Amino acid sequence: MSRKDEAYSYIRTKIIKGDFLPEQVLSENTLTEKIGVSRTPVREALHQLSAEGLVDFVGRTTIVAPLTKKDVEETYELRTLLETYALEKTVARIPNELLNQVEREFKEAAKEHDWQKYLEVDIKFHGLITNIHQKQFAQLLNIIRSQTDRTRYINAHSKRSMDRSLEEHLQIIDKIRKRNFVEAKKALEYHLQRVYEAVLEYIDYL
Repeated sequence: MSRKDEAYSYIRTKIIKGDFLPEQVLSENTLTEKIGVSRTPVREALHQLSAEGLVDFVGRTTIVAPLTKKDVEETYELRTLLETYALEKTVARIPNELLNQVEREFKEAAKEHDWQKYLEVDIKFHGLITNIHQKQFAQLLNIIRSQTDRTRYINAHSKRSMDRSLEEHLQIIDKIRKRNFVEAKKALEYHLQRVYEAVLEYIDYL
């Protein structure tokens, strides 16, 4: 991993997980000391994160990008369109073995009430849905990936229960297993709408 990638990974993870809060000032000097790299890779990492919408440059100051209701609305509208589009193509070909595996992993994470593990399974599951090998689709998905990851962690800190999230995921898995696109799409849209509402509610408390 290059120095720039190291700095990028460190800062991005801190933002995504909420350790660096919206509108928090990011000091280059502090970051170089924390990461153990020079200022150049930190600057390069910050510019990349700016392109992804995770940091803003305000004059000579760098801050964590605010997360507004409009940002969340746009992210979830686009995410819903992309995931339901992909689902139509993948619903018939996601192997039952993989569906059974993610179902077990969801249940294990929920039983242990381990949000970190649960989010990893969540990323894996939605990756199965969106795995359609289309270049332009992948580019669109990448545009919202950072904001999607950010809201995943916000959802984990919201009042929304893991049990409710688990039930929604199990419903989606069940409909996919039955190869019923119409019902799987409804279950997916319902799940994404509930997450969207939970994130908006959390933002109101910030």
